[in-house]
Amino acid sequence: MKLKYLLAACTAFFLVSCSNDDELPQLLQHGDIVGLNIKDAKYIYTSGTNTRSSAAQYRQIKKDGRDMELSWIDDKGDTVRISGNPKIWNINATYVMVSTETPINYKPSFDEDGNLLPDEMPYGGYSYLINKTTEAIYDLGIGLNGENAATDNKENIYVTDNYTGSSLYKIHTQDVTNLRLEMYARASVPPAQFVVNNKGVCFYDYRYIRPSYGTQQFIISNFIPQTEYGNAFVSHDNEDLYLTAVSGEYDSYKLVVSKLSEKQELQSQIMAETEFLDYWGISQPNDIQVKWNERRATMLINVYGRTYEYILATRTLTEVSANLNGFFATDRSTYVTTNALYARKSVDKLDIIVLEDYSIKELDLSSKGIDFRSIYTMDGSDLLYFAGFQYSTSQSVIGTIDIDGNVEITESTPNPITNIIQIN
Repeated sequence: MKLKYLLAACTAFFLVSCSNDDELPQLLQHGDIVGLNIKDAKYIYTSGTNTRSSAAQYRQIKKDGRDMELSWIDDKGDTVRISGNPKIWNINATYVMVSTETPINYKPSFDEDGNLLPDEMPYGGYSYLINKTTEAIYDLGIGLNGENAATDNKENIYVTDNYTGSSLYKIHTQDVTNLRLEMYARASVPPAQFVVNNKGVCFYDYRYIRPSYGTQQFIISNFIPQTEYGNAFVSHDNEDLYLTAVSGEYDSYKLVVSKLSEKQELQSQIMAETEFLDYWGISQPNDIQVKWNERRATMLINVYGRTYEYILATRTLTEVSANLNGFFATDRSTYVTTNALYARKSVDKLDIIVLEDYSIKELDLSSKGIDFRSIYTMDGSDLLYFAGFQYSTSQSVIGTIDIDGNVEITESTPNPITNIIQIN
């Protein structure tokens, strides 16, 4: 499927903005939307009143500290206020993705008597890629969910659909004049789980592997025998793809880690295995969860209430004595930095696993005088990042939290922040 490319005839249109960015008019009539004024933005955030149920306004903080409205740009060079409640994701160093309920250039249809005709809106809405530098918009044609998007070393983007989440798509972005959307795979367990390495080898749906070439797919038992489901992870440099699964039958089972290599064909090598006790032998999707421990250069593998550590350097697999189950739970927000695992127990309290020695402690942020509304991580950082409301100054603030609970405020704005993403 070819993607429609929305671009003004004059690239200077992307640089035009209103004279007062804080008072953008709600234009009833405007030209076709062709851009988003996102160039040099560091943060994008939603803003309303200082209540959690407020209607959203979309704003940005530029790299030079300017706080201004995030706006569409039409083919006349005018800025157009963002309406509705679109979702925005940071995809990679080049693109952000915006998903909307209606097309950004929606035009209603009328019958001969002037009556509004009903429109057929697809489930999942509409999605667009926006280039962070050129501000150009690419219409993807369908609704996608950029929450867990991945990118390989050819800049292909892997992303799920925004309706059932069971379809995995691949966006080929090498030629910006001819972006192509490929229906890549369909998962039996939504939302589609997938892991992709730099080469484009993809593990998905807890059991299938697809090489970087062609359309052939393999199942996990081709590489780890006597198993039906498992999981996968990539090396720290994202080059190597590893499979992990419980293998065996009757009363003899073992946890296995296998490394895939792609030359003329996919091959695997067993890297480590250990006896696995108390296993009932009924393999299910999502039985195995993995988290990277950057501090120790190891992978944590959680399966049936036990956590194992795979050490890549020594190819060894050992059980961790500390109970880490809460950090793999799906019913609470969890975060991974370079030195700790965090699990959010409440608005102000976090459980912490120190990745150096797996000691456990609690972090209480209630004394900081901040309503922590959004917490997120950045690749390669040992800090948590947050946006919230500081009671003493009545300002919205952006900052960091270290492993000892020290809070540093890096930005402040009078505009309430209800959610935030960092894009540069």
